[in-house]
Amino acid sequence: MPRKKTYGLRLRTRGGTSVRKQWTRITQIKRRKHKCPRCASPSVKRDSVGVWDCRKCGYRFAGGAYVPSTRTGQASHRIRS
Repeated sequence: MPRKKTYGLRLRTRGGTSVRKQWTRITQIKRRKHKCPRCASPSVKRDSVGVWDCRKCGYRFAGGAYVPSTRTGQASHRIRS
């Protein structure tokens, strides 16, 4: 039987199933490659909390803790333009 892929720290019985499912979902979203706002290449990865880096063009920008663009950030871009 193949083993399940684990994501770093294993949250054994602490917090219950809802906390573990939420943590797993956030970790998967955080670690996948996102689309670059400058070159549109799917090569943006998280550098640290809120700092995102495009591996292709070298563009570095601030975003959310787990995703490069948040709803609040999108709303502020709509207001400014």
